[in-house]
Amino acid sequence: MRKASFINRIRGLVVLALLVNVFGYASFPVNATDEVSFSLIDYVTNHQIDTHEEFNEVLEIYCGQAPAPVPENEISFQLYVDYDSTMVVVIVVEDNLLTRGTKSGSANKIYYSNAGTEVFTVVAEGTFYYSSTQCNTYSASGRFVPSTLSFWTSTPTIYSGNYSPTCAYAKTAGTAHWLSSSISYSLSLSCDTNGNLNAY
Repeated sequence: MRKASFINRIRGLVVLALLVNVFGYASFPVNATDEVSFSLIDYVTNHQIDTHEEFNEVLEIYCGQAPAPVPENEISFQLYVDYDSTMVVVIVVEDNLLTRGTKSGSANKIYYSNAGTEVFTVVAEGTFYYSSTQCNTYSASGRFVPSTLSFWTSTPTIYSGNYSPTCAYAKTAGTAHWLSSSISYSLSLSCDTNGNLNAY
């Protein structure tokens, strides 16, 4: 009973915080003091979370958030804390296309406030040609996507090339701004000579 009461209290405070955001009084500043006692940073630091599904459950139960569904073609999930920006960051890689010698994929890097609110997403997309001896980037694209009710803005720069003859990349990088706060970000999607995708 005490646990259920604790969770209900958290959800009530999150709903109140969301109402405040709707009426324009706040927009996810990085260093703002959270109104809820739950700390997403503390939770992911002290608990082992191995899958996207587990992380979504934490967001739903403790933060009152309704996370997006996990893509069926998701091939990797990474979770870490960016202590400089006091945000929790999730990187998801999707395998969109596989044909002989060609690989197309995308990666999302999602920034969450310490209260578990999604702030913005960085996307890197690429199509690569690969063989047993080399890999090259055919096309690269990317974007910065602010979350609903978030006033963070950025114009990302798209890069592509090779880290080595056997590893090509597509990269999205830039700086997000909101009032006096700023966060530098980068997300690289790479492909090797076996057609394996990776993001960091």
